[in-house]
Amino acid sequence: MIPDFQIAQLPALHFGTDVRHELMKLPNKQGWRSLLILSSGFLTRPGQFGHTLAEQWQADGCRVHVSAVSGEPSPELVDKLVAEHRAQHPDAVIGLGGGSVLDTAKAVAGLLPSGRSVMDFLEGVGLGHPFAEATTPFVAVPTTAGTGSETTKNAVLSRLGEFKKSFRSDRLLAHSVWLDPALLTTCPDSVLYPTAMDAFTQLLESYTTANANPVTDALAWKGLTLCQDALTKLDQPDQPDQQAEARAQMLLAASLSGITLANAGLGAVHGLAGPIGAFFDAPHGAVCARLLAPITQANIDALSAEPQTAFTQQILHKYAQVGALLAPETLEQSPTQQRDALVTKLNALTQRYVPQGLSQFGLSENNLDPVLQNCRSGSMNGNPTRLTDADLYQALMNAL
Repeated sequence: MIPDFQIAQLPALHFGTDVRHELMKLPNKQGWRSLLILSSGFLTRPGQFGHTLAEQWQADGCRVHVSAVSGEPSPELVDKLVAEHRAQHPDAVIGLGGGSVLDTAKAVAGLLPSGRSVMDFLEGVGLGHPFAEATTPFVAVPTTAGTGSETTKNAVLSRLGEFKKSFRSDRLLAHSVWLDPALLTTCPDSVLYPTAMDAFTQLLESYTTANANPVTDALAWKGLTLCQDALTKLDQPDQPDQQAEARAQMLLAASLSGITLANAGLGAVHGLAGPIGAFFDAPHGAVCARLLAPITQANIDALSAEPQTAFTQQILHKYAQVGALLAPETLEQSPTQQRDALVTKLNALTQRYVPQGLSQFGLSENNLDPVLQNCRSGSMNGNPTRLTDADLYQALMNAL
């Protein structure tokens, strides 16, 4: 039987090589005359797209203000940017960069008209007020392929040592998303690979979550196939056409992961990644990559040990499907062998693209208690089985 489900509203999506040139026409089409660009610092340099964009819009008669954003977004950064730019009355906020930049721009766009602090609305640690404010249109232009922030309605903000929480509302959804694979050429491999693994993690978790539905399954499966093909092509640096196609595939897969996580939720990898990001200065993509194989193994073991229901069988079947996707040589083998191949392949991908363990970011067997004590809300609720603290601890140890 098909379960009841809902799919949230999506922003307008524009995908294609050189679609960034169409983006340049957007202010005139929308009648926007004052623009705020929030971008990574590199992209604001002369010759980079952020600088080119600002120059073009100024030549078109727009007032353009540019602010460089770096590091993990915090409530303090968001409130500071709102205070700095509110008097300029931007008609739109353009976020140009990776997930952190997009989350910052999304939150700033949501708060510019009212000038209120994001702490009034931040989940779990803020005042808990409902968000019913007018917002400024937010335009998302991702230059990495990872978090899928461009297609979600939440901005993840953190205060190191205290929390990593979401500012969430349908009102924060982007006005439009511009996906140009050419913009990924500015993304170094040290960022591209971990963020790609984050997108893969989001797709696998939303495919196997307790809240998956037929639409998210279709999108997640498409995203997983795109990732699988892209990761193969990324290993061919001497073939530029293959590299270009891989960037396009990863960029689309990441945006699909944002749609699936927003509508189906995630699982234990992200349940642990949240508090790890709160208590340790650890890159989100690397955290997810290192946890993916251990958590997948823990889920398979727990589901296999449970009384077999239609649900547990469905999730185990999905894990086998993904195993056969990543290891086609197992197509004629048993589901158990395909699931084993999945974990083996995930470990291999992690070692290939994110070889550094979580111990390099300060995690050790002696300081994991804060993570375990703060992981039981949010994404963890979507995990297809309830993992014990011992299960989670072992997964963390395997990721060190």
